[in-house]
Amino acid sequence: MDRKSLLQSRSYVVGIILMLLIALAAVVAAAPAVLPKPAQMTYVADTAAMISNEDAAKIAEMGRGLDAATGAQVVVVTISSLDGASIEEYATTLFRNWGIGDAEKNNGVLLLIAKEDRKFRIEVGYGLEGAITDGYAGSVLDGMKADFKSENYSEAIVVAYAKLTQKAYEEYGAEVPENVKEEADASFWSILLGAAIFFGLMALLVYAVWDTLKGILHLLSSGHLFSDSVGGTGAGRSGNDGSKWHSSGGSGGSGGSFGGGRSGGGGASGGW
Repeated sequence: MDRKSLLQSRSYVVGIILMLLIALAAVVAAAPAVLPKPAQMTYVADTAAMISNEDAAKIAEMGRGLDAATGAQVVVVTISSLDGASIEEYATTLFRNWGIGDAEKNNGVLLLIAKEDRKFRIEVGYGLEGAITDGYAGSVLDGMKADFKSENYSEAIVVAYAKLTQKAYEEYGAEVPENVKEEADASFWSILLGAAIFFGLMALLVYAVWDTLKGILHLLSSGHLFSDSVGGTGAGRSGNDGSKWHSSGGSGGSGGSFGGGRSGGGGASGGW
């Protein structure tokens, strides 16, 4: 190869390298800046102060149990703002940076909540997409909306976490612990109680209206209504008529670590 051809080849290789570097820089620049990965495994990182200490302890207990039984990891992260990033971009980047779930099974789940943006997302690893489908993830988010609109964040997050944890147990054919069942069923009993209160109030309203109508009919039939208003003066009648970062894996931390899992882009997003 002559000198001219050699120089052309080198220029060609350098050009390709520069193009790759530019493309890589563009990808890095496009990725949102997410929360740094914790030093040890944590099942709840509550930087937006949306979860009570008691409920954070419940989440940590459920997360530890699932991790020990199946290797699956469900993590809930709350942030104040997405800082202009989409909820999907932020969730995918955080999921992969932290490595949620086992590296081989890719059985991690992320529940991400952006408080000020009023958005949330469930990001699911490849290995659990069959159990936690996009539709199911969407239904879990839908179940959180009413409580979130009322700013009853903590309880709704615990119930959602329990539902996702229960699905992961079922995927591996493992027995679901009672504490997970109780939290997952809490939403059902809340709905049942709400329905009972609603119908009870409706019954009282119907009774009150019917009682009033009966009184009016009685006055009309007795003639007292007109005699009182026309023949008397009415004198005989009287009318008394944080910001805090709450991070918990065990009692502060499980001592374990994230498994290096990756997300497959499955899941669902929503807002309230």
